[in-house]
Amino acid sequence: MTSQVVRPSTARGRRTREQMVEAAATLMQARGIAATGVSDVLASTGTGKSQLYHHFGGKQGLVLAVIDHQLARVLAGQPRLGAGTDGDVRGWANDLLAVHRGGEGPLSCPLGVLSSQVDDDPVLRAHQAAAFDRWRADLAHLVGVGQERGIVTAAGEAVELAGVLLAAVQGGLMLARLARDVRPLEIALDAALARLGVHGAPLRSARVAPDDPG
Repeated sequence: MTSQVVRPSTARGRRTREQMVEAAATLMQARGIAATGVSDVLASTGTGKSQLYHHFGGKQGLVLAVIDHQLARVLAGQPRLGAGTDGDVRGWANDLLAVHRGGEGPLSCPLGVLSSQVDDDPVLRAHQAAAFDRWRADLAHLVGVGQERGIVTAAGEAVELAGVLLAAVQGGLMLARLARDVRPLEIALDAALARLGVHGAPLRSARVAPDDPG
């Protein structure tokens, strides 16, 4: 999935484009899409308006590229997804939690935070939905391999079970961010793993000391 503007053919052009997308992604995650103006991105990167319009055609094209960027970032942070997956759904959940347990943790999904901000633009909304479709497809592959290997014991279509995992991530992160505590994400993922019939100790046990009364 790519944005609608043709990507540059030169190394210099690619670097400029990447810098603009990365800056826009950082600003939009922190401030929101509406509160991030083209001038903010230009000031952050030291580029000109003509360059932005050349690479993206305008703000809408830039936001499309940001969605692609954030999807790639999300998938890169889940190494158990992809063609070579071993179907270890519990391992995938622990990998994801490790990102959010360290220090303060981001406690937000760089892709998910954009969802409520694209409602008024059908092009952006469709692109955001397609990004989640891609993520769900990768999760479905993970689940499907898990079913083949007996790791996932629940009956059902892999894509529907993958939707359970995706909903747990998005809902769990939203509540975790409000609480400034990773615990709601752990609870949501534990419930999702139980729905998939993935056996094992609760995810919270990975960070609770043996003598912890909680």
